Amino acid sequence: MIRTACAAILVLAATPAAAALDCPLDKAVYTPLDADDDWSASEGVINSWEITHPLKPDTSADRPWVVRLAENRQGLSAEFGIADPPGFSAAHVFMLVPPGGKGKGRDADKAPASLVYYFGDDLKRVDPRGEAPPKAPPLMQLPGLSKAFWTWKRDGRRFVPPDGLWKLTACRA
Repeated sequence: MIRTACAAILVLAATPAAAALDCPLDKAVYTPLDADDDWSASEGVINSWEITHPLKPDTSADRPWVVRLAENRQGLSAEFGIADPPGFSAAHVFMLVPPGGKGKGRDADKAPASLVYYFGDDLKRVDPRGEAPPKAPPLMQLPGLSKAFWTWKRDGRRFVPPDGLWKLTACRA
């Protein structure tokens, strides 16, 4: 996992910067920078992963959105809330709705969770919290989420996202 993230950083540093998308976070679409790190893909099968940040309709929190991780080829998705636990230097995501379900069989203590980091073009950490409306950072990372999904369920492991960096690739209307 660390090797993948380091390789992605080296690739980013060596690649000329493309024009950055100017997109509000709730319209942003992130795709994996290293799709080869997709643990759930069978040989020869290419999954279609994306992360979005839909707004929660009934909150006034400083992070009024969820992290929605979707695998579009299979039509599966999972939603995560965002928390800033006291004593931690980064936000955490925790599962709200598991893939393909509405909370069925969800054990909050065992469900996949991860830190969440956002990065600017210069690879410095940024935090979209507090902006109104928050602008989508160019990169994000959910370190350890792949392993958490891999060890969580063993029912064919159809939903194990790739590790590494996710890049802002589109802005939905």
